[in-house]
Amino acid sequence: MNEQAKTNEITLSFLVAVLRKRLLPLLLALVVGAAGAFAFTKLFIDPMYSSTAEFSVENTSNKDGAMNSSYQAGAAQFAANYANEVKGNVYLSQILKAYNEQYGKELTLKQLSKKISSSSKSSLPVFTVKVSSTDRQEAYDILHVIENMTPDLLLNDSTRAYVNVKLIEYGSLAETADSPNTLLNTAIGAILAVVFVYALFFFKAFLDKTVYDEEILKNTCQLPVVGQIPRWSARGGEEIKKHNAQALDAPNAAAHIQRNYDHRLLAKETPFSISESFKTMRTNLMYVALEDNRCPVFAVTSGFAGAGKSLVIANMAISFAQLGKKVLLIDGDMRCPVQHKVFDLSAELHGLSEALAGIDEDPLEACVVKNAYESLDVMVCGHIPPNPSELLASVRMQSLIDMAKEKYDYVFMDLPPLLETADAGVLTSLVSSYIVVTRAGYSKIDAVSEVINKLLATRANIAGFVLNDVNAKGAFGYYSHYGNYSKYGKYVHRAENGSNK
Repeated sequence: MNEQAKTNEITLSFLVAVLRKRLLPLLLALVVGAAGAFAFTKLFIDPMYSSTAEFSVENTSNKDGAMNSSYQAGAAQFAANYANEVKGNVYLSQILKAYNEQYGKELTLKQLSKKISSSSKSSLPVFTVKVSSTDRQEAYDILHVIENMTPDLLLNDSTRAYVNVKLIEYGSLAETADSPNTLLNTAIGAILAVVFVYALFFFKAFLDKTVYDEEILKNTCQLPVVGQIPRWSARGGEEIKKHNAQALDAPNAAAHIQRNYDHRLLAKETPFSISESFKTMRTNLMYVALEDNRCPVFAVTSGFAGAGKSLVIANMAISFAQLGKKVLLIDGDMRCPVQHKVFDLSAELHGLSEALAGIDEDPLEACVVKNAYESLDVMVCGHIPPNPSELLASVRMQSLIDMAKEKYDYVFMDLPPLLETADAGVLTSLVSSYIVVTRAGYSKIDAVSEVINKLLATRANIAGFVLNDVNAKGAFGYYSHYGNYSKYGKYVHRAENGSNK
């Protein structure tokens, strides 16, 4: 494995995938953010009205009447000084006194200071005075006082002889409010809401260590994905899913997990996408099997219970049997066996535990159910033994596998989760290839990596991963291609059923 492989990388495709997956919540955030900003602007922000006057500064010492560069610079400097002086308390006090007396108001110096602003234009002998208020008439009245008094207030005896301040643009009564900008605030509110919600989803996806797609498995573990099984709905699935979500938090979770095997074995009524995915996986495993001249032994395991390994291996065995091959499926999970439930067989049948205990002289005859399902032979677990690891590592197990190789074309073994027991790892010398089943949206990449490390430590040959229970749209929309088979699948099923409709 590449220890430096990253489970999540910030790439353009990753960012777009998060956007696609969360498009509906983001659109909702857009609407809510815009509506909230609009309502806040209208209800809580008072509109501000402004009136503005512009003054020019003339240097009267130039007798020629034309402003050369030095006179221009001097006048521009005076304009900048006057713009600052307008903000001073001396100037504002005179304006305040005149305004209160003329209009019968009781405005304070602090209030007036907040309403008045001034600025000069760079390198130009011009400055402006702006009055802003929630009352448009008040803004206009204050500016009217400023227009009348400013030249006399700013000019003193030392400057009056060669500088003149002239009002060149009168202010007017504002018809519309300068602020707030409702459209701008609404747009900003919508954008901020979308950015905030997207950031939440982004960090959740980036920090998520759950396996959703094959790219995570390939990049992290550097092993191929030999099969992807789309989500296969079953009767009562939602109730079982809720039960299992609670059971995972309980001690000995595997014993409390419920499984639904109703209509979960390959048959004519199986959805086309499911049957095709198993055929694809069968083809991939047949290429792997070419490395073994004799009957290959495929063993399936997972990190923890709940990945769906037992159903995957059962259907994989059925898929090979459908080719007319002689196939044996062995339930090697002698702690929590399920294959007898999958194939609706009696739990009291003799099986692997009896064969390994030496109870039956010919285990392939006494402990195997012939043609348990569509020409597939099945060896159930039998009675649960107290020492499953020791039995799996025994000489009888090796002898059993050798006998099975002489009689069958393929042998499949259902083994316990590797991170819960040591059983799966003791069969390395007998297993041709291990198949690691991961469940999309359930298995954690850290657990999968640990499974691979443990198998590699025992020099096991790993065929690759099976990604089970893949959503048709995937975690971030990666698996929509499964839907492309649906129309073709209809024609296949009709042909098999002899219908031309």
